[in-house]
Amino acid sequence: MADTVKRLDSPRVALLALASAWVHSTLAPWCLKAGLAAHARAAHTAAVIEGTVNETPEAVLARVLEQRPDVLGVSCHIWNIAFVEALLPLVRRALPGCVVVLGGPEVSPRPGDALAALPEADFVIVGEGEVAFAMLVDALCGMGSIGDVPGLVHRGMDSPRVPPAGGGLAVSPYTPEYAARLGGRIAYVETSRGCPFACAFCLSGGEGTRFLPLEEAYARILAAAAMGAHTLKFVDRTFNANPARAKEILRFILSRLGKDIPPHTVFHFEIAADLLDEEAIHIVRESPAGLFRFEAGLQSLDEGVLRAAQRRTDTAKALRNLEALIGTGKAHVHADLIAGLPGEGLEDFARGFDRAYLLRPHALQLGFLKLLHGSAMRNDPARFPCEFDPRPPYEVRRTPAMGEGDFAELKRTALALDKLHNSGRFPRTLVFLTGEAGVRPYDLFAGIAKEMVAHPRGAAMPLDALTGLLLDHSVAFVPGEAARLRDLMLLDRLCGVRTSVVPECIKRPDARMHAVKRAMDRRFPRGEGIARSYGILCAGEERAVCVDYDAPDPVTGQYAANIVPLRELAGLHP
Repeated sequence: MADTVKRLDSPRVALLALASAWVHSTLAPWCLKAGLAAHARAAHTAAVIEGTVNETPEAVLARVLEQRPDVLGVSCHIWNIAFVEALLPLVRRALPGCVVVLGGPEVSPRPGDALAALPEADFVIVGEGEVAFAMLVDALCGMGSIGDVPGLVHRGMDSPRVPPAGGGLAVSPYTPEYAARLGGRIAYVETSRGCPFACAFCLSGGEGTRFLPLEEAYARILAAAAMGAHTLKFVDRTFNANPARAKEILRFILSRLGKDIPPHTVFHFEIAADLLDEEAIHIVRESPAGLFRFEAGLQSLDEGVLRAAQRRTDTAKALRNLEALIGTGKAHVHADLIAGLPGEGLEDFARGFDRAYLLRPHALQLGFLKLLHGSAMRNDPARFPCEFDPRPPYEVRRTPAMGEGDFAELKRTALALDKLHNSGRFPRTLVFLTGEAGVRPYDLFAGIAKEMVAHPRGAAMPLDALTGLLLDHSVAFVPGEAARLRDLMLLDRLCGVRTSVVPECIKRPDARMHAVKRAMDRRFPRGEGIARSYGILCAGEERAVCVDYDAPDPVTGQYAANIVPLRELAGLHP
């Protein structure tokens, strides 16, 4: 292979990152660029090209051609590999002499197959790329042998001759150029690589976890915070894999908030809930509301299912810790479940769904198992039998415990969950139904989902139509509580969405409304330029409500309501 690649002189290198949406600023190309600066000996220039899978391949090609690269590195992921397959033939036709190098989790576990499927590519780098990519550029310039590049695979090889090198984590991507290109998008922070777990459905575990020294981690947090992003998302696979270290980082962020860290910055972490302790929860309790966001991958609440998937979780402890974390009222908490894990049937999953939902996380993601290249579940079909889509994202369609009809029901239920709960639009109504009214959470969302998909506009149904659907469905569960449900939904709509008009299904014309508005304005003077909405609650004692759209709650996104019994308001006339 070395003999077939033309030797390069001061090559132009381009690093292409294709995100799933513009808001995501992919970190990988900036890490590779920093790796070139730190490790490459050959003279070169390097540029980062960004795009999204929502563009056309031709639009991204035009951006590549502006750089006229001699070497093109492409970061391949489950969400962009189909786009890469469409783009590379265009690149090869336009730049026949360009050396195309692939890397990333979509090609790294299967380099030979990836090169066969993508004939326009010349190399795949397995594992970390910061050192290996720099060595490859040197080798292409005659400074070293291609055969000595760690983790490098070319056509005709099945695996790299030399094990992949570590050391990539030591290179910081936070350059002034990256800061200038961020443009207010989510900024990513990496302070560790790997994961202490070895879940059969994941690629991150199996090799332990490597951590940046705390002082270097602090420096990168401050560098990322100074770039103007509202949200800093840690890409550490299990942020609290080392619980003591995680608490030190949380304390550091608190100590620098309002100084080196802008006061309204939000930090997002993926955590193992059972590794939390009271000290960590106390840190969150003492933090400003909305500063921290936590995503906890429960995946399943069935211990047998978790063991079958090679996941170690103390589910009882995880649930206790999540309940305490949510109970602080200070952090937005997101919990994840995965449908399709080994041995888990529909009813088993529904029971776990109920338990997770009744914790009242701010978001509950109902995800679906994907058989990733390199995962144990994909590599060992005899042990983990299932049918899955051969195209990305390789989603499971059937398992011995769950049929296609079950997955279809869960897909619908996930849609209803997103529209009603995860959107944050109906918190009072849903808490009442699944709490005091005793409606089973899974039955509620699965039932509403059937009606949603029957609507002419399906998932795109307008919010007012969704409100009416929820009201009708809820009254069927608790027919004697129609007035209370109407009041709860009115509060949800006024507090969750900036509006001056409520939907017809919960509107009750009242001749007193103009007098109520005047009385509430006297009772609660509002700031200049702040929009306000009003309503009358009718269940039980009549009450007036007004909501100012100034500053939503930083955790829930809800606006505060002022509620006063009508008998306390002077000047009302029928």
